[in-house]
Amino acid sequence: MAAPASAQQAVAGQASVGQSGADEAQFACDLAGDCDPATGAAVSDPAAPAATPGRPAPRGSATRGFSFRRGQADGATPGQSASVAAPAAAPARPVRVGGADLGLTFLPASAVLTDASKARLDKYAAALQLPKLSGRRMRIEGHTDASGSPRANQELSQRRAQAVADYLVQAGVDRQRLDVAGYGASKPLPGVTPQATANRRVMAVLL
Repeated sequence: MAAPASAQQAVAGQASVGQSGADEAQFACDLAGDCDPATGAAVSDPAAPAATPGRPAPRGSATRGFSFRRGQADGATPGQSASVAAPAAAPARPVRVGGADLGLTFLPASAVLTDASKARLDKYAAALQLPKLSGRRMRIEGHTDASGSPRANQELSQRRAQAVADYLVQAGVDRQRLDVAGYGASKPLPGVTPQATANRRVMAVLL
Protein backbone atom coordinates (compact mmCIF):
# COMPACT_ATOMS: atom_id res chain seq x y z
CA MET A 1 0.00 0.00 0.00
CA ALA A 2 1.38 3.41 -0.94
CA ALA A 3 2.24 5.73 1.90
CA PRO A 4 -0.15 8.66 2.49
CA ALA A 5 0.77 11.85 0.68
CA SER A 6 1.42 13.60 4.00
CA ALA A 7 3.93 10.91 5.02
CA GLN A 8 5.70 11.13 1.66
CA GLN A 9 5.94 14.90 2.00
CA ALA A 10 7.36 14.54 5.51
CA VAL A 11 10.06 12.15 4.29
CA ALA A 12 10.88 14.44 1.38
CA GLY A 13 11.12 17.38 3.78
CA GLN A 14 13.51 15.49 6.07
CA ALA A 15 15.68 14.56 3.09
CA SER A 16 15.75 18.19 1.97
CA VAL A 17 16.83 19.38 5.42
CA GLY A 18 19.57 16.75 5.57
CA GLN A 19 20.83 17.66 2.10
CA SER A 20 20.83 21.34 3.00
CA GLY A 21 22.98 20.67 6.06
CA ALA A 22 25.40 18.60 3.99
CA ASP A 23 25.61 21.37 1.37
CA GLU A 24 26.45 23.90 4.07
CA ALA A 25 29.15 21.65 5.54
CA GLN A 26 30.65 21.09 2.07
CA PHE A 27 30.75 24.81 1.36
CA ALA A 28 32.30 25.49 4.75
CA CYS A 29 35.13 23.02 4.27
CA ASP A 30 35.75 24.21 0.70
CA LEU A 31 35.96 27.80 1.86
CA ALA A 32 38.14 27.00 4.87
CA GLY A 33 40.31 24.63 2.80
CA ASP A 34 40.05 21.75 5.28
CA CYS A 35 37.99 19.19 3.36
CA ASP A 36 39.04 15.56 3.61
CA PRO A 37 42.19 15.30 1.46
CA ALA A 38 41.23 11.89 0.08
CA THR A 39 37.66 12.63 -0.98
CA GLY A 40 37.39 16.40 -1.19
CA ALA A 41 34.23 16.15 0.93
CA ALA A 42 33.36 17.60 4.31
CA VAL A 43 34.85 15.31 6.94
CA SER A 44 31.55 15.11 8.80
CA ASP A 45 29.55 14.49 5.63
CA PRO A 46 27.91 11.03 5.94
CA ALA A 47 27.20 11.01 2.22
CA ALA A 48 30.88 11.09 1.27
CA PRO A 49 31.74 8.03 -0.87
CA ALA A 50 33.91 5.38 0.72
CA ALA A 51 37.36 4.65 -0.62
CA THR A 52 38.08 1.19 -2.01
CA PRO A 53 41.26 -0.33 -0.53
CA GLY A 54 44.14 -0.16 -2.98
CA ARG A 55 42.30 2.22 -5.33
CA PRO A 56 42.21 6.02 -5.46
CA ALA A 57 39.46 7.46 -3.31
CA PRO A 58 36.64 9.03 -5.36
CA ARG A 59 36.56 12.78 -5.45
CA GLY A 60 33.64 14.68 -4.00
CA SER A 61 30.37 13.46 -2.53
CA ALA A 62 26.63 13.55 -3.04
CA THR A 63 26.91 17.29 -2.40
CA ARG A 64 29.54 17.78 -5.07
CA GLY A 65 27.30 20.31 -6.80
CA PHE A 66 28.26 22.69 -4.00
CA SER A 67 31.97 21.95 -4.04
CA PHE A 68 34.35 24.65 -5.18
CA ARG A 69 37.78 23.16 -5.75
CA ARG A 70 38.56 25.78 -8.41
CA GLY A 71 38.72 28.52 -5.81
CA GLN A 72 40.72 26.60 -3.19
CA ALA A 73 43.84 28.16 -1.72
CA ASP A 74 47.22 27.48 -3.27
CA GLY A 75 48.95 24.52 -1.71
CA ALA A 76 45.75 22.54 -1.08
CA THR A 77 46.33 18.83 -0.68
CA PRO A 78 45.53 16.97 -3.91
CA GLY A 79 43.57 13.72 -4.00
CA GLN A 80 45.46 10.82 -2.46
CA SER A 81 45.18 7.06 -2.84
CA ALA A 82 43.40 5.26 -0.02
CA SER A 83 45.59 3.07 2.16
CA VAL A 84 44.58 -0.47 3.07
CA ALA A 85 45.53 0.02 6.71
CA ALA A 86 44.63 3.44 8.04
CA PRO A 87 46.80 4.83 10.84
CA ALA A 88 45.40 4.46 14.33
CA ALA A 89 45.28 8.20 14.91
CA ALA A 90 45.80 10.66 12.08
CA PRO A 91 47.41 13.93 13.15
CA ALA A 92 45.14 16.95 13.12
CA ARG A 93 45.49 18.93 9.90
CA PRO A 94 45.70 22.73 10.17
CA VAL A 95 42.89 24.73 8.61
CA ARG A 96 44.09 26.36 5.41
CA VAL A 97 42.62 29.71 4.54
CA GLY A 98 41.00 29.34 1.14
CA GLY A 99 38.43 30.61 -1.24
CA ALA A 100 35.37 29.36 -3.05
CA ASP A 101 33.88 30.06 -6.45
CA LEU A 102 30.26 30.63 -5.50
CA GLY A 103 28.96 29.34 -8.83
CA LEU A 104 26.46 32.17 -9.23
CA THR A 105 24.66 33.45 -12.31
CA PHE A 106 23.17 36.84 -13.11
CA LEU A 107 20.79 38.21 -15.68
CA PRO A 108 22.75 39.14 -18.85
CA ALA A 109 25.02 42.20 -18.53
CA SER A 110 23.60 43.03 -15.10
CA ALA A 111 24.12 42.54 -11.38
CA VAL A 112 20.67 40.99 -10.92
CA LEU A 113 20.93 37.56 -9.29
CA THR A 114 18.97 34.67 -10.76
CA ASP A 115 16.56 32.74 -8.54
CA ALA A 116 18.94 29.76 -8.55
CA SER A 117 21.75 31.99 -7.30
CA LYS A 118 19.57 33.35 -4.50
CA ALA A 119 18.84 29.78 -3.39
CA ARG A 120 22.58 29.03 -3.31
CA LEU A 121 23.30 32.19 -1.35
CA ASP A 122 20.73 31.17 1.26
CA LYS A 123 22.79 28.02 1.84
CA TYR A 124 26.03 30.00 1.97
CA ALA A 125 24.56 32.40 4.52
CA ALA A 126 23.69 29.42 6.73
CA ALA A 127 27.19 27.98 6.26
CA LEU A 128 28.74 31.25 7.38
CA GLN A 129 27.06 30.75 10.76
CA LEU A 130 28.75 27.37 11.31
CA PRO A 131 31.34 27.37 14.14
CA LYS A 132 34.37 27.18 11.86
CA LEU A 133 33.29 30.28 9.92
CA SER A 134 31.11 32.29 12.30
CA GLY A 135 33.98 34.45 13.52
CA ARG A 136 35.69 34.90 10.16
CA ARG A 137 35.66 37.79 7.73
CA MET A 138 35.66 37.28 4.00
CA ARG A 139 36.03 39.23 0.78
CA ILE A 140 33.45 38.90 -2.00
CA GLU A 141 35.31 39.24 -5.29
CA GLY A 142 33.73 39.93 -8.68
CA HIS A 143 35.52 38.85 -11.85
CA THR A 144 34.70 39.07 -15.57
CA ASP A 145 36.19 37.83 -18.81
CA ALA A 146 38.13 40.20 -21.07
CA SER A 147 35.25 40.91 -23.46
CA GLY A 148 34.27 44.56 -23.53
CA SER A 149 36.08 47.58 -22.13
CA PRO A 150 38.22 47.30 -18.98
CA ARG A 151 36.23 50.07 -17.29
CA ALA A 152 32.87 48.43 -17.99
CA ASN A 153 34.18 45.07 -16.80
CA GLN A 154 35.52 46.52 -13.57
CA GLU A 155 32.25 48.31 -12.84
CA LEU A 156 30.17 45.19 -13.60
CA SER A 157 32.38 42.99 -11.41
CA GLN A 158 32.09 45.49 -8.55
CA ARG A 159 28.30 45.68 -8.85
CA ARG A 160 27.96 41.91 -8.91
CA ALA A 161 30.16 41.45 -5.87
CA GLN A 162 28.17 44.12 -4.07
CA ALA A 163 24.88 42.44 -5.02
CA VAL A 164 26.11 39.19 -3.49
CA ALA A 165 27.24 40.90 -0.30
CA ASP A 166 23.92 42.73 -0.02
CA TYR A 167 21.98 39.47 -0.40
CA LEU A 168 24.09 37.74 2.26
CA VAL A 169 23.42 40.61 4.65
CA GLN A 170 19.67 40.30 4.00
CA ALA A 171 20.04 36.58 4.74
CA GLY A 172 21.51 37.32 8.17
CA VAL A 173 25.28 37.74 7.67
CA ASP A 174 26.81 40.68 9.58
CA ARG A 175 27.87 43.31 7.05
CA GLN A 176 31.04 43.96 9.08
CA ARG A 177 32.24 40.48 8.10
CA LEU A 178 32.14 41.24 4.37
CA ASP A 179 34.54 43.18 2.16
CA VAL A 180 33.70 43.73 -1.50
CA ALA A 181 36.06 44.05 -4.47
CA GLY A 182 35.63 44.09 -8.24
CA TYR A 183 38.61 43.03 -10.33
CA GLY A 184 37.15 43.08 -13.83
CA ALA A 185 39.22 40.89 -16.13
CA SER A 186 42.52 41.50 -14.33
CA LYS A 187 42.64 38.07 -12.64
CA PRO A 188 41.74 35.32 -15.13
CA LEU A 189 41.78 31.73 -13.95
CA PRO A 190 45.14 29.95 -14.28
CA GLY A 191 45.50 28.28 -17.66
CA VAL A 192 42.34 29.89 -19.02
CA THR A 193 42.30 32.48 -21.80
CA PRO A 194 41.18 35.92 -20.61
CA GLN A 195 38.17 35.87 -22.96
CA ALA A 196 36.84 32.53 -21.63
CA THR A 197 33.41 32.69 -20.00
CA ALA A 198 34.75 30.62 -17.08
CA ASN A 199 36.38 33.83 -15.86
CA ARG A 200 32.95 35.28 -15.14
CA ARG A 201 32.68 34.39 -11.48
CA VAL A 202 32.13 35.64 -7.94
CA MET A 203 34.54 34.34 -5.35
CA ALA A 204 34.43 34.26 -1.56
CA VAL A 205 37.87 34.44 0.07
CA LEU A 206 38.56 34.18 3.80
CA LEU A 207 40.57 37.02 5.30
